[in-house]
Amino acid sequence: MAEGPAMDEVEFGRYRLLSLLGEGGMGQVWRAHDTVTDRVVAIKLLPPNLSKDQDFQRRFRREAHAAARLETPHVVPIHDYGEIAGRLFVCMRLIKGRDLAAVLAEGPLEPARAVRIIGQVAEALHAAHEIGLIHRDIKPSNILLDNRDFAYLIDFGIARAADDTRLTKTGNTIGTFAYIAPERLDGRPEDARADIYSLACVLYEALTGHPPFAGDTMGRLVAAHLSDPPPRPSADQPDVPAAVDRVIATGMAKDPDQRYATTVELADAARDAIAVPLARPAANPAFLAATEPAPNRFTAEPTLTATRQGGPPPSQPEPADEPLPEALPAPPRQRRQALIGAALLVAAVIAGIIITNVSHRPSTTSQPSATSTAAAPTTPAGPPLVVEGALEGLLLNPEQINTAMGTTGMTVNGDWVPTSMTGDYTTRVADKNCLPLFGPAEQAAYDGSGWTSVRNQQLRDSKYYKIKAGQAVVLLRSAHDASAFFTASAQQWPTCSKFAVTWEHHADLYSVGPVSNANGMLSANVDFGDGVGRCQRALTVVNNVVVDVESCIDSNDVRLLPGSAVAIAQQIAAKIPT
Repeated sequence: MAEGPAMDEVEFGRYRLLSLLGEGGMGQVWRAHDTVTDRVVAIKLLPPNLSKDQDFQRRFRREAHAAARLETPHVVPIHDYGEIAGRLFVCMRLIKGRDLAAVLAEGPLEPARAVRIIGQVAEALHAAHEIGLIHRDIKPSNILLDNRDFAYLIDFGIARAADDTRLTKTGNTIGTFAYIAPERLDGRPEDARADIYSLACVLYEALTGHPPFAGDTMGRLVAAHLSDPPPRPSADQPDVPAAVDRVIATGMAKDPDQRYATTVELADAARDAIAVPLARPAANPAFLAATEPAPNRFTAEPTLTATRQGGPPPSQPEPADEPLPEALPAPPRQRRQALIGAALLVAAVIAGIIITNVSHRPSTTSQPSATSTAAAPTTPAGPPLVVEGALEGLLLNPEQINTAMGTTGMTVNGDWVPTSMTGDYTTRVADKNCLPLFGPAEQAAYDGSGWTSVRNQQLRDSKYYKIKAGQAVVLLRSAHDASAFFTASAQQWPTCSKFAVTWEHHADLYSVGPVSNANGMLSANVDFGDGVGRCQRALTVVNNVVVDVESCIDSNDVRLLPGSAVAIAQQIAAKIPT
């Protein structure tokens, strides 16, 4: 763990905070001296406001207690946890080293080294899975290496129990999109096999120096994880044996049933694969596990939780120039030489993955698929895609907007350009994750989404400009693209709690919350101007259309009708063919 500059020592109970090691959304990590045990440790301090949340406190203490009793060499041990001076904290061993992300910034690893590191992480994960815990945020920055390449799995956030509905009624997915399993994106039940997918993604990056899927937006990465076939590391790096391609294909199978049953099986298969003599890379780099066809990225229409109707069936892949290798079946677990202790650094430790109780235990044996000579049932065709000419008719008229907002006198702003995005505010909004919450149809928020057309309208009261509404319908190339955009937005909105907007002569501070995702409708309150101004944001998708709405007031003299943005979005959504 790289240390930051030394700071003035701060007393924190029995600990002296010596220097700040890192800082993020879930608090700070300090190099500290434990005056009781006379040792240098790492202290994770959570934000002060979390100490006031009783549900969070109970969850924190449960998870920290579970983590503290875990004993495995590849997880950072927890020494102590609790609350001091109104701050929740976790004290753990200080590890000197750097994370795998920093190592990979220098280039890909030699295959044997990559597999050796992944094998250690697999041991830690398997130990966790054995006692019903899922990590859910496997990525290079959560893997710490000391100077001997000894790997530790670390956590940069707060864990929660997936099946603990008493303590966790809602939850935000805190996954890094480059490594996230597809079942976490489309609402399917998830279990420990989501970690297997993520670990296979990290193995691919360790071998090639880059994540398996390229994409500079969440929408692109979501679409890739849902639809794109696993890439071939041997096509990228000539020193990677072709046998490793099958390991990646199995580990990253879209269907969890087609993956390895455990992380150690993945690691064992990778170890065996690098022992295979190198073969000349295949001429055709396209690769697909034989267990599922490759839909075209923007034409496949898997059913996603964000949509309310299906789409056309996925297109079939083009014939390959050579036979495609099959995904390796999950082999029976090899005999281990040593027992693995219960393992995994939980939640409130130095980092923040989500560790969850396994709600569905994966089977260790693959069930044979039944064969039949009967013809497969025909998939019913979904609704026809909405075309550009229909967008104008989806917007509400001023009377409907006035009614939804509980006011009168709002008219269309004639200065608004109805066929373009609102604009590019990237130079005014410092936190790019918060751009979508600044208003509907923000240009940067839709970059990479596959949008093709927009109808965008603003209405406001004609006298004082204290009330306004924005309604936009954005056409995407497919219902799949629209669903991917909704999924990415549902991940992104909760990450923004405050943001500043810089104008010519002043800056406004905006605060966000709460964010809700219910019944396919994403919504949030956004306050600004010391609470004088308030907006409501709402976003939903139907078919290949994104409905993006805002309702605002800018005065204490008027009241914003609760749920007005959602009401407008629902009325627009009801007009879209399903």
